[in-house]
Amino acid sequence: MKRREFVRRWAPAPILAAAVAVFLVAAGCLSLTPIRAMHKVELKSAASGSSGEYQVDPIDGSVSYVHEGLRLRVQPVTSEQLDAQIPGEENPFVYREVDYDQGFVPQRFTVFQITLSNPTFDKVLAEPRRAYLVTDRGKIMRPYALTRADAAGDPRNFETYWLSRGVQSGNAQKTYLERMAVLRGSTYQPSSFVFKGKTYSGKLTFDPLPVDTKEVVLHIDHLVLEFGIYDIPKTQTDLEFPFDVNSRIVEGALARK
Repeated sequence: MKRREFVRRWAPAPILAAAVAVFLVAAGCLSLTPIRAMHKVELKSAASGSSGEYQVDPIDGSVSYVHEGLRLRVQPVTSEQLDAQIPGEENPFVYREVDYDQGFVPQRFTVFQITLSNPTFDKVLAEPRRAYLVTDRGKIMRPYALTRADAAGDPRNFETYWLSRGVQSGNAQKTYLERMAVLRGSTYQPSSFVFKGKTYSGKLTFDPLPVDTKEVVLHIDHLVLEFGIYDIPKTQTDLEFPFDVNSRIVEGALARK
């Protein structure tokens, strides 16, 4: 009886309820996910203003090769921009989850938006197979083709990339087909002639840059400005687009589960 009175005296119902509430709040705080670190990569043109036939846009940071009215524009695209462009699970360009082996959300790819506008020449051609990226460590990177047939044996193609990650289940198969549809509509396709008065745009996609990368140069070789008989290239030029790389691991905010 005395023990029962002790409990009633020192632990009335309102205090017990308050204690339970505090415990639940504390438990809720423990459900917060860890700080999400991310590998962020930003590319800025290493050219300043206008340099010969190259022009830098101070607003969006794109750099363009300009020749007799023709303009080939190169725009680096960040993971945040890609995520905003394609916010759903069908986005084939970004990671959204932490890689626990690395301890942060990594970059999935390095992406450039290429836009070729031709108000001058009969037809011009920029071949993605003639493009490559060179890092300051001398690493040479080639862009991803869309399919295995386009890649002609090169493992760097989106079809192989996504199939190798498993598409056996119904939901995974659906997501794979949606991602390939996005890629088919956004990748800069080979043999895409741009006739006079027309514009063509698409993405060049490379593997992610190593974390310690400081500089890269995007090469687009053999831009064809003039064709001879039987569509044999007559006038060609090689282009170089240097970029400074800001590559770093940053900490994200706490997020509730």
